[in-house]
Amino acid sequence: MNWDDLRVFLAIADSGSLSGAASALRKNHSTVFRRLNALERDLGVRLFDRLSTGYTLTPAGERMFHLARDADTTINSIERELAGRDLSPVGVVRITTAPNIARTIVPAAVKSLRKSHPGILVEISVGDSDYDLNRREADIALRATTNPPEYLVGRRVAELSWWFYRLKSGPKKHPSRPEDLRGKPLIGADASLLRLKAFRWLEENYRDDIVARANDLSTMSSLASAGVGYALLPSDQHEGEIKQLFKLPKFGGELWLLTHPDLRNVGRIKIVWDALASAVKETKISSL
Repeated sequence: MNWDDLRVFLAIADSGSLSGAASALRKNHSTVFRRLNALERDLGVRLFDRLSTGYTLTPAGERMFHLARDADTTINSIERELAGRDLSPVGVVRITTAPNIARTIVPAAVKSLRKSHPGILVEISVGDSDYDLNRREADIALRATTNPPEYLVGRRVAELSWWFYRLKSGPKKHPSRPEDLRGKPLIGADASLLRLKAFRWLEENYRDDIVARANDLSTMSSLASAGVGYALLPSDQHEGEIKQLFKLPKFGGELWLLTHPDLRNVGRIKIVWDALASAVKETKISSL
């Protein structure tokens, strides 16, 4: 049995579909389909019922799921334990962060590392969804959050504030307080970002004024840059052709560096960690 096939099995079970598993594993759909068929063929049992609504575990699949989950936990623990003993500043370090941070902060850190530690290869996974550091999907996360997971160790590297932004050019007179936004074109968030209090506030108070929605902060910034409407964004989005109008003091945020406890003493990870912290400090986003 191939261990990678078990990872595919778990991803399908977790997501309920081949496409969801392919996205989680960053593999193509046909590879996931082929690996599942190979696993079922090797075991001689059917692990999933293929339904129109998705993939559902069979009784054999249910038993397999619990065994595979235990094995997955053990394998990941072994990988972290061995990685934690590696003190040399050589090898791959995987970073996960949001698109805007990947553009504004990470490049300076990577440039610095190329000069100081050329033996470290940085891999950057960009997206607003969280990667699982417990399963080694990434080694370091640089994320905006006020509630980092308890199973990770981390450091708050910046405080963020929320502002309304507009296109730099255009009329001189613009809203200067929340009440002035009534009747103005606003850019809102789709359901996936309504977990953030600032966007819930915007939705609850200005739903009728929203002219476009996005599930990505960088896209919201681009829409504001194009003059589509006013955008509510955290201060780490301060870039491009947008200008700050006014701050919403009731909403705050934090930027955190996070890693798994087993990895905090790995030489190359500590070096990349420090480089990212320095790059955040250089951007001065806490003062915006």
